[in-house]
Amino acid sequence: MRIGVLGINHKLADLRLRELLAKSCQRRFGAECSSHGFHYFILLSTCNRTEIYFTSEDLAQTHTYLLNILREEVPEEFDHKLYSYFGYDCFFHLSRVTAGLDSAIIAETEIQGQVKAAYEHAAEYVVFPEELHFLFQKSLKIGKSVRTSLPLKPGLPDLEHAILNMGTDLFPHPLQAKVLFVGASKINTKILSFLKSKKVQSISICNRSPQSAMEIADVHQVQALPWIAIQKWHEFDWIIFGTKSPEYLITRQMIPSQLLSRKLFIDLSVPRNVEPSLRQHPQITLFNIDQINQTLKVRKKTIASTLLQAEKMVKSTSKRQIDLFHQKEKAKMHFFLQNSNQCPSRCDLAMA
Repeated sequence: MRIGVLGINHKLADLRLRELLAKSCQRRFGAECSSHGFHYFILLSTCNRTEIYFTSEDLAQTHTYLLNILREEVPEEFDHKLYSYFGYDCFFHLSRVTAGLDSAIIAETEIQGQVKAAYEHAAEYVVFPEELHFLFQKSLKIGKSVRTSLPLKPGLPDLEHAILNMGTDLFPHPLQAKVLFVGASKINTKILSFLKSKKVQSISICNRSPQSAMEIADVHQVQALPWIAIQKWHEFDWIIFGTKSPEYLITRQMIPSQLLSRKLFIDLSVPRNVEPSLRQHPQITLFNIDQINQTLKVRKKTIASTLLQAEKMVKSTSKRQIDLFHQKEKAKMHFFLQNSNQCPSRCDLAMA
């Protein structure tokens, strides 16, 4: 099975390096650039990982091609931080990722939607070979099966509670704090819904696409603001960022000469939305995604048996799916050999 992945994640690299690679990959391998000649790619980029899934006639050649592009883009050594998997190992890896077993927050659910969105968005631009469709469709199915079969979620710490606790620690009356969400991402929407359920009284959202902000505002009964409202961030107490902006949305130059009250910035984005040096300001408390993850170290001993079950389930199901794929390929080959004197091409086999 001609599939491979080249990636970096929260386990191997710090936020700054992940940020550099995420920006480079978005420029060179984003959905609009999902094929370079006979190299086909699907980019999965989240706050905790950037991975390029690929297929071609020559995986080694494509792997080298990817590395050479990244070396041109990123001005520092990073090769030793990357991981690569091919064939079954690649399939198994994406299945673990989709099931939430490779996440900073074990069993988190957002990754399932992120994998699906990356696949569907790329497929809008490119007609992919069969292998990439199989890889993503079956991995998504395995991830969903693991979640529905095993009680992974109960008892695990989650991002929403961590963010609420940060607000509770900083503000004497957190439910009365003025909260601004920047970006209509799924993670922002989930946190917004959670804070609303906890009776946080003043919540607003702004997004580059006003329609997306209005749709979220209508569903959750909060205020939608135009994108320009980000320039008035200092009128809010608690600002939560979750966008794909390649540049900082808040910089040192945007800080008023006097801030009259404490501000809490939660930057969930990679690349980051807030200039990191702002944490030095005496009135600003800034948390990025890696710092939040550190507060969410899972008590693995309490769920060790369930995690072991999940790992075994992903492994056995992945092997079964790969075996079925190979059986299907052999059946196609047999059909063509019986009906033709010529060896079929991959294009012929895909059409069978």
